[in-house]
Parts: sequence; C-alpha cells; structure tokens
Amino acid sequence: MINVRKAQLSDVPRMMPLLNEYAKQAEILPRMEADVYQSIRDWVVAEADGKIVGMGSLLIMWGDLAEIRSLVIDSARQGQGVGRAIVSQLLAEARALGLPRVFALTRKPGFFLKMGFQLTRIEHLPRKVQKDCVFCPKFHACDEVAVLMPLDAATTSKHMLDLSGLKSAAQSQPIIPLNSRQQR
Repeated sequence: MINVRKAQLSDVPRMMPLLNEYAKQAEILPRMEADVYQSIRDWVVAEADGKIVGMGSLLIMWGDLAEIRSLVIDSARQGQGVGRAIVSQLLAEARALGLPRVFALTRKPGFFLKMGFQLTRIEHLPRKVQKDCVFCPKFHACDEVAVLMPLDAATTSKHMLDLSGLKSAAQSQPIIPLNSRQQR
C-alpha cells in the first residue's frame, strides 16, 4: 500500500537518491540536500514498504500562483497512481491556501493533462521566468511544456491556450479544446 504524506526532516536522506537519479537524467534540475532540508515544508512523499517511491513539492510563487516541481516517481512504481496521488495532495494544499492557480513545467504534459491541467504559455508565468528560468542552462532552448490548473472559475479561461481553431495536420480535423468551458 502506498501512503502519501507531508515529508519530514528524517525523509531527506531517503529522498536524495531518487532526486539525484532524475537530475542525472536531466529530468529535473539538481537539488542540493541543504535546499531540500530548507524547503521540507513544501514536499510530500509517497512511501511503500518503508521506502520512498515518489515525491514532489509545491512552491508558492506569489499570492495567486504555485508551482508543482520535482515530481519524481521510482521507475518500478510508475503507472500505479503514485504521481496522481502526489499531485492530488499538492493541489489540495494549494486549494487550502486559497491559491487560484497551480502550474508545472514538464516534459510529460500528457500526465498533467489527464489530471485536468491545461496547456498554457510560459509567457503567462512571468514570475517563474524571472525567478528561475533565466538562470536555467536550457533557458534559450527550453524543452518543457507549461501546464496550468485553474483552481477557481475566474482563472479558467484567462491563461489557457485556445486550441479550437487549430487543425490536426494528419487529418485536417479540428483539435478538440482541452477545456470545454473555455471561452472562444
């Protein structure tokens, strides 16, 4: 059974191998152990059989925005709902804090889209660009996709991409919008 819970200081040494593994694969930015200790309140972990099998953090960017970051799942546990459980808990925290929107930068947008996130443009996230992106070695050749989860109705259409007019190159069919409530 998998238990998703807030991370504790005693978890940090057990978190680092999985974080380092993903950083070596360039799937996430490297995290120093000291940084994880300092931000421990931001983290949740998934634990199974006494082993940490996944984790992620919720970084508050401003009063209206948070980022889900460093979402990593042990390869043996992928496809078992661990990532979904972690993201669900982080979104619940964001709602409890009264945040209207949460975003992620990802190379796996399909996972987030299945959870109800919508595609957006990084330009809609200037605080992220100013705080982190400009210091990233991949800044000018970013290979991540921005996704956004509106947590209130007012945010739903404001930052989403309108895909209703796009056509699939393969079939010249309209692409179905990701959010049927999207204003056109």
